[in-house]
Amino acid sequence: MDKEKLILDILEGLNNQEEPKFYDFEIEKHTFGEVVEVIQEKGFISGASIYRECLENKVISVSLNKAKVESKGLNYIENNIMSHV
Repeated sequence: MDKEKLILDILEGLNNQEEPKFYDFEIEKHTFGEVVEVIQEKGFISGASIYRECLENKVISVSLNKAKVESKGLNYIENNIMSHV
């Protein structure tokens, strides 16, 4: 899946009061966790929790139940929605 499309789909899901999961996109959990981590670091969302394994630092769980889309994320949706229709 295209990374920009994945970001857009996660943001849209959260904006629609949904809780996207890695299996919704048919990707690995660690890939989903890394993308969620990036969009949170960029300020697109807040409140996401990413849990990692101690030794390998591999993503073992992602929780978006308290996540919300911030204004930067809304701008991303607005600026990219037409290119992924």
